Amino acid sequence: MSREMEMLHDSEVILVSEVGSTPGRLVAEFLDTEYTVRISYFDKVVEATAWNLFEALADVRSGLEREGLKPAVEGACRDVYPSRMALEMGGGRKAYRWPLVDRPVTVGIFGAVPDVEYGRLAYVGEQRDFVRRLRNKGHE
Repeated sequence: MSREMEMLHDSEVILVSEVGSTPGRLVAEFLDTEYTVRISYFDKVVEATAWNLFEALADVRSGLEREGLKPAVEGACRDVYPSRMALEMGGGRKAYRWPLVDRPVTVGIFGAVPDVEYGRLAYVGEQRDFVRRLRNKGHE
């Protein structure tokens, strides 16, 4: 029996660097128990497969970091991170946006970030550190 990859997301994406922005394409697919995220731009493709979409996106972002690029999507923002339940039950499609005040709100990880909010974009390590500090503040 042949299994087919299920298309979950396909959209244009802006890749942001210190010197400007580059258009690209973001695709997310699912097969069996694995999620694949792929970002293509110019003649380059960065792709990763993981047990959830957020981790696959983080792996793709790590590849883009070598080029100094950050995709302008909610899942690449320093204040966005999924709960364990969102990863296990929803495949990591949604995550919490952790504002400095008030309660977190749910966002789609592939939601576009407007250019006026590009300052929220972060590299993978910066994002993990920021959210870890926010969560620890809540338990002080």
